[in-house]
Amino acid sequence: MDGLGFGLKRDSGSHHIYVHSEVPELINLQEVDGQAKPYQVRQVMRLVERVRFESRGQPVKDYHINCFYSEEDGGWIADIPDLEACSVFGQSPQEAVAEVLKAKEAWLATATAEGRSIPPPTYRPALYAAH
Repeated sequence: MDGLGFGLKRDSGSHHIYVHSEVPELINLQEVDGQAKPYQVRQVMRLVERVRFESRGQPVKDYHINCFYSEEDGGWIADIPDLEACSVFGQSPQEAVAEVLKAKEAWLATATAEGRSIPPPTYRPALYAAH
């Protein structure tokens, strides 16, 4: 959650409440065996995407991140569809998102250093197509 700008405000047993200065909602994540529940991760990702989409009435200026569990790989995959082959593996969704943010920075820095074109952030999941 730190990688997304959220800070832990309170914890009570397995429940962890996170806040963000630009997000009006509080985020509750329930830890089970050291990981958040998958449905809660999806809720957080939708919320972050919505807030970025609605932010100040401006178009989103950052890349969309997909995060999903892969049975085949036995862990969490995070990727950025607009950046070819920018994907990572993590043992938890938080680790995968934190790692893909690092990979994004490395991808962009390398493309810049090599004089390659950098695609604009255009990918939006179907969930936001009507907005």
